[in-house]
Amino acid sequence: MKRYLLLAVATAAALAAVVFCRPHATPGPPMRDFEAYYAAGSAVNAGADPYGTAIWRFEKPIDPSGKPFALLPFVSPPSVLPAFRAIALLPFGAANVLWRILLAACIAVLALGAFRLCGVAPDGATVLCAGCLAIGFGPLTSALALGQLALPAMAAATAAFLWPPAAVAAWIQPNLALVLFSRPPRAIAIWTIVGALLLGLALTPPYAFMLLEHGFSERFSAIQFTPDAIAYGAGASAQTAVIVSAVAALAAFAAWFLAMRRLEAPFARFAAGCALLPFGMPFFHEHDFIVAFVPAVAALLLCKRRLWWLAAAGAGLCSVDWLGIAQRSDGTLQSVLLCAAFLLAAAWIRSDVERRQLLYAAGILGAFFAGAYALALGHPLPVWPDAMHALAATSFDTAAQAWRAEQDATGLFMQQPAWSALRALPPAGCIVLVGLFLARQIDVHEIVERRNRVGMEVA
Repeated sequence: MKRYLLLAVATAAALAAVVFCRPHATPGPPMRDFEAYYAAGSAVNAGADPYGTAIWRFEKPIDPSGKPFALLPFVSPPSVLPAFRAIALLPFGAANVLWRILLAACIAVLALGAFRLCGVAPDGATVLCAGCLAIGFGPLTSALALGQLALPAMAAATAAFLWPPAAVAAWIQPNLALVLFSRPPRAIAIWTIVGALLLGLALTPPYAFMLLEHGFSERFSAIQFTPDAIAYGAGASAQTAVIVSAVAALAAFAAWFLAMRRLEAPFARFAAGCALLPFGMPFFHEHDFIVAFVPAVAALLLCKRRLWWLAAAGAGLCSVDWLGIAQRSDGTLQSVLLCAAFLLAAAWIRSDVERRQLLYAAGILGAFFAGAYALALGHPLPVWPDAMHALAATSFDTAAQAWRAEQDATGLFMQQPAWSALRALPPAGCIVLVGLFLARQIDVHEIVERRNRVGMEVA
C-alpha cells in the first residue's frame, strides 16, 4: 500500500504541474515549432521556397505575437515536406489538433517502448507510471509543447527495437537517428541504412548549404546546448569554444567506442549511444535531450540497487528544463513538480529502492533547483520573439541571416556564465548515465534476462 502511495503522489504532482502551475504564456501560436512546419507545407503548396525568407508570408497570418517580422526558419529534411504539404491543406487550428494527437501517440510509444525494452510487463499501474515518467521528463514535454519532430523521431528509434522497419521513420530528425548506428541487431541495421539512403536521395546541395549556414547562424546562441555554445556563453573566445567542442566530440567518440566494446546487449549500446549524442552534435536544443529519456529509464529501472540514488540524480538532471527557469522563473514550481513526479514514479517502479536513496536524489536535485532559481532571478534569459527588437523583413537575403539577426536582437548571443551553468546541467546528467553504463552498473541484458527467467514482477 505504501508503494502505491508513491504512484498516487507522482500522479497528483504531474497533474498539478500541468493544470495548475503553468508559467505565463509566451506570444505566438500553439506548438511554436509546428508553425514553421505548417508554413513550410503551405509555401510548397503555393510554389514558394520553404527554406527561404518567403516562409514568413505563410507564418505571419498564424502568428498572433504582433511582431512586424519574426521569421521562424524551417530546416527539416526535404523528405518530410510531402507530409507537411498534406497537413497544410487543413486550417491551422485543425492541423494543430491533428499534430498534437500524433505527438501524444508518439509519447505513448516512446514511454511504453522503453518500459518494454527494460522488461516491464504492461498493466494499468505500469502504464500510469510510464505516463508520470514521460510527463515529468522536461525535454519530452517541451517537444510536445513546441510540436517538435524530435518526438516522433525518437519514438521511431526506440520502436525499432520492437519493429525494425520503424528505424526508417527516425530519419525525419537525422541528428537523433544517428543513435541507431550504435551496433544494432542486423535487422535494425538494415532498416537504418535504408532510412539513411532515402534521406540522402532527398538531399540537395542547396539544402546542405542552407543547413550549414543555419548551423553557423545559431552556433553560439544561448538556446544551443552544444559544448562550444556553453563554453562561449561562459566567457570563452570563439576560437577556444571551438577547441572545447572538438575535445568534447573526441571524448564522446572514445566513450562511445568503449561502450560498443564493453556492452553486450544491443539495447544497452543504444541507450549509451543516446546519452553520448549531445556531445557530438553541432546543433542541439533543450528538447533534443529527449534522446536521454531511454537511458534515463534504463538507469532507473535496471541499475544496481546501491547506486539508484546516483542514477536518479543523473536522470533528474536530464529531465529538467533548467534554461527554461531562466526564461520564465514563474515556471520553477512546475519544473519542481514535474521532477517530483519523475522521481516518485521511478521509485515506485523499483520495489527495492530504499527511502534514504530517494531522499539523497531529492536533496541533490533540490540543491540544483535552488541554485537555478537564484541564477534565474539574477540573470533572466530573454525569450524570442517577445524580447526581440523590431526588424525589417526586407533586409535579409536568407532565412539564416534573418534568424541570426532575430537572435541578436533578442539578446541571445550575450556571454552570460549563469546561462551556461544552467545549460551544463543536462549534459552533466548524461555523463552520469554514461558512467553507469561504462562501469556496468546498468546491465540490461543480465537483469532483463533474469527477470524473464524467474518471472519476477518489476512493479
